[in-house]
Amino acid sequence: MPSVEDIDIKYNVRPFVDAPPSNSNVDTLKLQAVDISLFKEGDEYLDQRKQLAKTLEESITTYGFFNLVNYGISPKETEYIRAIAYSVTTLPDEVKEKYLASASKKELETTKTIGGERGQGFKPKGYWAIKNNVRDSIVHYNFRDSCFDSFLDQYNEHPELVAYHLKEIAHYYNTIHREVLPKLLTLCDIILQVPEGTILKNYFQNSGTNQDDSGSHGRFMLYQPYSKEEESSVTENTWLRGHSDISAFSFITSQPMLSLQIKDYFTGDWRYVQHRPDSLIVNIGDAMEFISGGLFKACLHRVVEPPADQKQFERLAIIYFCNPSSKADLDPENIHSPKLASLGLDKDHKLKHWEKIQFHHWNYTKGHLLGRSAAGERNLVQFFGRTIERWHHFQGGITNV
Repeated sequence: MPSVEDIDIKYNVRPFVDAPPSNSNVDTLKLQAVDISLFKEGDEYLDQRKQLAKTLEESITTYGFFNLVNYGISPKETEYIRAIAYSVTTLPDEVKEKYLASASKKELETTKTIGGERGQGFKPKGYWAIKNNVRDSIVHYNFRDSCFDSFLDQYNEHPELVAYHLKEIAHYYNTIHREVLPKLLTLCDIILQVPEGTILKNYFQNSGTNQDDSGSHGRFMLYQPYSKEEESSVTENTWLRGHSDISAFSFITSQPMLSLQIKDYFTGDWRYVQHRPDSLIVNIGDAMEFISGGLFKACLHRVVEPPADQKQFERLAIIYFCNPSSKADLDPENIHSPKLASLGLDKDHKLKHWEKIQFHHWNYTKGHLLGRSAAGERNLVQFFGRTIERWHHFQGGITNV
């Protein structure tokens, strides 16, 4: 049986080469940094946690994005995961075809599958329609149930290269899910003025255990330049169109390429996210916005082609999507937040149009609509009193919900 070192040689596992910093004069948004290493348990550290919560609140109630630093994974570990990810996403097509997550195109999916976006395995290039008959130029590989003990035994369910690195992959994603997520949820408790542990108890039952039914999952994602210049032109230089995530929190490696944009909550303009070395970019998803009654913002983001001096490079992202429990109620009624009550963010006031739903309802509905023509880039499609494409923050000026 070959060693991990033998496998790395066989598949030419090598460091991913980032684009150098751009010399362009594009406007960038510098995100707030949350140093999670400052989070300490105990009454004597309550003021310190409150200060972290204040920083977090400034970010997630406006832009919905922040940088996470000192999160428990060393730069060396991260770079090795990125090297593995690059080698996995550039495996030959004949290997990828054996481990497809689902259908080869979104339009070919059935309602009985969770689709190429979230199914385990490869989403091939061309799965999504981007614009004007141009398909995407993105390859990604998804990992399901990385918190389960059985994850390390799934040798035959992955390509050989992946199978030999399940331990490192599990460690990376489990650090985020089991160590970082509970701390962020506690900071959210402080923001909402409820006892610490309230959100975890009410919305994330069995989180990070063998009974976790949230569907949280990891992803290696490689963006490659379009093969033809006209494809860039007719897609308006878009690699991945504007969307909000279904998740509670999404975690993505920061990188020098100016490509990730968020829609500014204050102006409605698309702005590039500034790179912060050795950090994760974290954003609020729909689930956490709903749990907070709309106080936390699941803002739209997209990926576009970078400035000219970075355009010939590829973009590699390591992502983890953290979800609440499948049967978690996506509204704030269960936690009785004084903060939300003072803002009128309840079913008797600003949330009166919201229907009672659980996470699996939203997860299924949005997952099957996005990427299809029925859910475009305008505020046309609503389910459960909520807007699928999440444009509501930006129509007719800024609103609270």
